[in-house]
Amino acid sequence: MMHRKKHTGSDRASPYLFDDSSTSNSADDGGAAKRKGRSRNMASSTALTVTNLTKNMCLPGVPVALKLVLFSFLAFALLMVLTAKARRAHFRYKHKNSEGGLIRGPGMPVPLVDQLKQKLHFQNGNSNLSGNDNSKNHHDSEDGDSAPALSSMEATKRMLAQPSKFVDAEKNLKRQLLQLLEKQTEEKKSQGKVDPNNSVLGVKISNRYLGEDLLPYPESKQAEGEWESKMNKRKDELRKQDDLEWKALMDQYNEVMVDYMEENEHADHRVGLHHDEPDVIDVIDSKPQKPQQQQPASNVKQVPSDDNTIWSAPLKKAGDDATILLKPAFGTHRPSSNAILVFAEGYDLSIYLSFVESLANTGYSGDVVFSISNESKLKSGVKEYLLSKSNSQSEEGVNIIAYEVEWTCFKKSGESARGSGEGMNNCKMTNVFGDAAGNPVDDPREPRPVATARYELYWIWSLQYSKESWLMLLDVRDVWFQLNPFEQVNTREKVTGELHLFGENADAVRIGSSAYNKGWLVTAYGRKTVSPYFNKPVICSGSTMGNQDAIETYLRAMVAQFDATSCKSKGCDQGFHNYLYYSGQLGKVDDEATSVGAISKLLVHEQGKGVINNLGALRTKPLKEWGMYDAEKELVLNWDGSTSPVAHQYDRDKEVNIMVKGKKKQFEQQWRLGKLNTA
Repeated sequence: MMHRKKHTGSDRASPYLFDDSSTSNSADDGGAAKRKGRSRNMASSTALTVTNLTKNMCLPGVPVALKLVLFSFLAFALLMVLTAKARRAHFRYKHKNSEGGLIRGPGMPVPLVDQLKQKLHFQNGNSNLSGNDNSKNHHDSEDGDSAPALSSMEATKRMLAQPSKFVDAEKNLKRQLLQLLEKQTEEKKSQGKVDPNNSVLGVKISNRYLGEDLLPYPESKQAEGEWESKMNKRKDELRKQDDLEWKALMDQYNEVMVDYMEENEHADHRVGLHHDEPDVIDVIDSKPQKPQQQQPASNVKQVPSDDNTIWSAPLKKAGDDATILLKPAFGTHRPSSNAILVFAEGYDLSIYLSFVESLANTGYSGDVVFSISNESKLKSGVKEYLLSKSNSQSEEGVNIIAYEVEWTCFKKSGESARGSGEGMNNCKMTNVFGDAAGNPVDDPREPRPVATARYELYWIWSLQYSKESWLMLLDVRDVWFQLNPFEQVNTREKVTGELHLFGENADAVRIGSSAYNKGWLVTAYGRKTVSPYFNKPVICSGSTMGNQDAIETYLRAMVAQFDATSCKSKGCDQGFHNYLYYSGQLGKVDDEATSVGAISKLLVHEQGKGVINNLGALRTKPLKEWGMYDAEKELVLNWDGSTSPVAHQYDRDKEVNIMVKGKKKQFEQQWRLGKLNTA
């Protein structure tokens, strides 16, 4: 008979789970008592072993109470890990209407794509649900009641119940064509007994659903001509409807973009005007504007008589007796000089330094007119630097004139906004126009992107110069001067009426192959109107040059395009620019017989063959490989190897961008050193 080993407190614990004595090989008598004794031995040995292991291996010396706390924490952490997926699903169901199904902590931005999906789903999809349980569930959840989780089958049914314009149209088209197939089958069975004029065999069919009142096929061969006429008319109507729906969808997308930007509060507060610059934004505060003191009538800028019978002066929309109230914040125009007009609000000192200093280094002598942020929003050192370049007392050198414009901006929904929203918000100008007595009047135009409104500012500035003056309209952030931009025209006899436009590389991009350029034109004028231009080269609206009288006419035309189209997408100004040229409304190239207003001669320069070299489309390889950059001389070149007077969009090329950044640092060091020396 097996004897159980006695253990005392002084006995040394066995390193094994069971003692050797408990597993002896003594003979099995098969009795119940023996089995019961063995069970007791195993239980006793197990308990003893666990106690010893806990004492010797699991945090020896730590009080039992603390061990329990630690074990509880570990167990809770393990539980959280194992149930994370289930809790996430529960959260999504519970908060899907208020949070769009997104799990995020306080301060975490909602991803842009998810915001867009959420907005388009609720505005376009759920708004169409009515008179059924799905609609009821949706509205209930909006009122604060959590929608219950759906089973897979229920969710599928709900998805299939969602209306879909395109899917439903395809289904209806298929149903109607099946009816035609049945008619044709019956006719074949009649074996030629049907009058050929009433036959439906071989009739034309439409590949688009035209509605229930117009079948996608004629009733007979005889009615084919009348049906085809109706079909083409219906397709035109549907195409217009598609364009309107697409425009509405883009407006919703723009609103989501604005909301996303405001929620995440970008730090770089600059106005983005070039249409390939997603990184440049504007956050001009739209705080209540301080009323401007009434100006005496003697200080009101009188507009020249309106002898332009094609496009009226932009201020005429404010009234026949309207006047211009906008005046420079500092600086004075020199009417007989040439000038460069630039919208440049919100940039830091380095941008102004690179623009002005590279221009001054070419020997340029003329005005530079800037639109800048209000003084309270100017970046450090900007006003001090620009004032140092305000040189109206001398006829030589660079002379800067700066204007400060007050903006009131709105989201696409009409809500008040803090600024232009990276060019996507629509804005109105304040205290720019007035009545005959000098009292300010409201901006007569609808809110529009600042990139569109800037042409009104350019027009106001252009009135300060003589007809023979040469004016240039330029972007600011991505322009680098290498030669005097007016050197070539200064050596010629004085002329008037010339307008110069500058293209982008035609081999790299055409209007139809650029989603942006194509979209701006279609949005403003409709696909049918602009489709003939899809194979044309892109003409850049960020670089234009001409005599004052021609530029003034061109600016009237640009403002008139907004008045005619109300196109409020960021970038529509480039659509206006290309439309005016390709529609012939600015005249024909080198054809003085087709002069328009004061534009007596129109010239268009291919990329790399004019004063301004637009480089943005040449991104497939470095400019050096194109033969357009001399790294040793640090010069951007035209195709013929000559130096480009103005390099526009230089920052698309890595090597040139690094070179210009180095120059910017030098300019900034020189400026700060000069300040120290004069202090």
